[in-house]
Amino acid sequence: MPRILVLIILGWLLYKLIKRLATTADANKPAKKPEERMLQCARCGCHVPISETQKKNNQVICNNPECQA
Repeated sequence: MPRILVLIILGWLLYKLIKRLATTADANKPAKKPEERMLQCARCGCHVPISETQKKNNQVICNNPECQA
C-alpha cells in the first residue's frame, strides 16, 4: 500500500512539473504579429501587404520598380 501511495504522489508531482514547464514555454514565445490587409497592385496584379503599397492617381501600386515607373 505505501508503494502505491508513493507512486501516486510521484505521478502527481511529475504532472505538475510538466504542466509548469509547458506554461513557461508558452510565455517565452514571441507575440503574434497582427495580420495585415492585402491589396492588389493595379499594374502587375500582385497581392502585397498594405504597408508596402502607394497610391498614384487613385490606383494602388506595389513597391516593384517596374510598377513605379
